[in-house]
Amino acid sequence: MALDWKFEFVDVVIAFAVAIAALFLYFFFLRVSRPELIGLSFAEIRARWKEINDLMNIKKEMNWKLAIIEADKLLDHVLKAFNFQGGTLGDRLKLASYRFPHLKKVMWAHRVRNQIVHEANYHLRYGETKYVLKLYKKALQSLRVL
Repeated sequence: MALDWKFEFVDVVIAFAVAIAALFLYFFFLRVSRPELIGLSFAEIRARWKEINDLMNIKKEMNWKLAIIEADKLLDHVLKAFNFQGGTLGDRLKLASYRFPHLKKVMWAHRVRNQIVHEANYHLRYGETKYVLKLYKKALQSLRVL
């Protein structure tokens, strides 16, 4: 017994409607699964990240240091906006890494930031700066704010 299936206009309309519904559900759940920020907008975060990238592109060590410090502050603001408790960014990172395991990698970048701030003669290389900012960017992306 052979099935003789012929696509008709109704079949195409149904397939199209199912595809539209699937896309709608995907974007709806994508929006629902994104945590809400308290006190920050996604546009502000993107604008600050652009400023950080602009600092990175100026080929001076002081600007690289400032870019890392600003990226660290941005991550701290985002974690505060997600209502992670703690007295320091290190404390908030430890708490947040249970929910977002990728954040464990940022601890090294945060240590570099601490060396920049607390050691007067800490020298930063361009490659190191690029790697540190890449870690901060991945952290912000894993938090789904960038």
